[in-house]
Amino acid sequence: MKGKKLAQLVGSLCVVGAVVLGLFLALNQREDDDMFSKDTKKNTEVQNILSKDIDRNYPATVREVVRLFSRISKCYHNETVSEEELRELVEFQRKLFDEEFLENNPLDTFTNNLTAEIDAAKAKEHTMMMYRVQKQSSVVTWQDGDNHFARIIASYTMNAKGESPTRTFEEFLLREDEKSRWKIVGWRLTDPIEIEE
Repeated sequence: MKGKKLAQLVGSLCVVGAVVLGLFLALNQREDDDMFSKDTKKNTEVQNILSKDIDRNYPATVREVVRLFSRISKCYHNETVSEEELRELVEFQRKLFDEEFLENNPLDTFTNNLTAEIDAAKAKEHTMMMYRVQKQSSVVTWQDGDNHFARIIASYTMNAKGESPTRTFEEFLLREDEKSRWKIVGWRLTDPIEIEE
């Protein structure tokens, strides 16, 4: 008889324990679901770019450098960025620039000029519809002394409210640094060409 009561007591404790465990898990699952739904908000393009570790994973080709530069430029024109995000984007983008470019365009000057350009574009409601960069096989390379240079062309299609889209073409000059990374020396407007990606 004593053994039967002990078995009933153990059984009752197991049932109570299972109920308590079930409630605990159910409550935790609800909190996890809430946390999960908050964490699954889609990152903005700005956040996607800034999450890249450019120091460890620098773009491998001339084309990839200019594509990343263009992707950042598109953020300036199309995204709503806070002052902090703008500062972070500028610092990120400047990692793509050659030392000579950085010396000729100090951070404050570059940021002020960029901010003025962004404000002017927003006043005209300009957005960047798309960009295209020549394929890697179209890159022109040459050597001048110890310096290795490359040239590539990109096109930018801009749209302004109430106007037809406009397309500009930019020729980029890049120089290979001591770590064999291609860095942007500068860019200029150039004649239109057919760009095959």
